[in-house]
Amino acid sequence: MGKRRRRRKVILKPKRTLPKIFTCPHCGAQLVSVKKTGNGYLVICGNCGLRYEFEERQGWMPVDYYNAFVDLYLEGKIPMFSQQAEPRGDQEKEEGGDEPI
Repeated sequence: MGKRRRRRKVILKPKRTLPKIFTCPHCGAQLVSVKKTGNGYLVICGNCGLRYEFEERQGWMPVDYYNAFVDLYLEGKIPMFSQQAEPRGDQEKEEGGDEPI
């Protein structure tokens, strides 16, 4: 008599997806996001504030805008502004004398 056929186990490979959060070329933090604006795309780092706005291009995905952003940064075409804010005078608290309550 013959044996029964054994069923093959189908091994599914997980489908690879494109990333949504990228690594910053300046500070190395994994906080760079690509956001769609009204007339293009904004690539911005949430840690150091490095940013660049691109015009929308036909057929480009967010990863393409990120790659163009990194290329521009490595060429030195994206200026890095300092994030140090100067204290404003209207927000400073005036210290009064020691008055009993």
